[in-house]
Amino acid sequence: MKQVLLIGRNFHPDGKETVTQIAEGLKRVASDTVTAHTVYLKDIVFYISNSNIKIWDSKSGKDLKDFDAVLMTNWFSHASIRKDMALTLALYFDHHRVPQFNSEALHTRSTSKLSQMMLAALNNISMPATVFSLSFKTLINAAKSGDVIADLPVVLKDAQASRGNANYLLKSWEDAEPLKADHTERHPFMAQEFIKSQDGDYRFFVTNGETRFAIHRVGTDDTHLNNTSAGATTSICKSAEFSDDVLQAVSTMSTVLHREVTGLDIMLDESGQYFFLEANPIPQIATGSNIDLKLSALAEGLLEATKEGASK
Repeated sequence: MKQVLLIGRNFHPDGKETVTQIAEGLKRVASDTVTAHTVYLKDIVFYISNSNIKIWDSKSGKDLKDFDAVLMTNWFSHASIRKDMALTLALYFDHHRVPQFNSEALHTRSTSKLSQMMLAALNNISMPATVFSLSFKTLINAAKSGDVIADLPVVLKDAQASRGNANYLLKSWEDAEPLKADHTERHPFMAQEFIKSQDGDYRFFVTNGETRFAIHRVGTDDTHLNNTSAGATTSICKSAEFSDDVLQAVSTMSTVLHREVTGLDIMLDESGQYFFLEANPIPQIATGSNIDLKLSALAEGLLEATKEGASK
């Protein structure tokens, strides 16, 4: 008997068909050939690190890769985090060679840090150990377990936010309780291990998949954030100032995200080990700081692309 997994919702706000209805139908007409298992998006837990990638059902404890085939539905409308969950799940199933319907989920764009962490881990790019769930209680309990994140402090941040918004440093698990009401499908938190930086972080400005320069950002003493919106000071670094490993990591993430133009954040810890933090869909180019530098870098990348295209 083949074990098939059906992922979706038990209720749809628009009255559309749910995964529960599909599961009930399969049990009625195909119970002699397949056993249908239902998992709801709200119950899924994501563990992502360089040493351990696991996606499992918090209700049954089953690893979602341990099925013979998967159908995902109810992910392509309303809150964009469900679209990114579907992409992250699709990457996981593809990695473990689990047949999945519809495989279009594998070809959607990354809309949150969740899929970016999965892509980094699958491509051996150093990244902070990450835990995610749509359920706040499940998220905190999974983060507290120590299976992925070893110890406090822990960063709790909106998986879809930018500019350091909704980004908190938890020094105790009690610090999470006041944030419970802020955790929604539109603003879902993820938990990550805290990386103590060597000296701030770096925003790599990438065009045509290549680092043109980086902005070194150093935050103030009263925050763990290095965003300029949080008061960080900045300086410009040339690409030659970074190791080949860092530049290769930037190039790899630009490639796997299909973002030839991006602002990609990297942090170096106290030992000098790099960690990928996130990649913006497209950075500010004609606004913000260093406008002429960014425009020149864009022109350089576009010119290279025209020459590459002409040589094909």
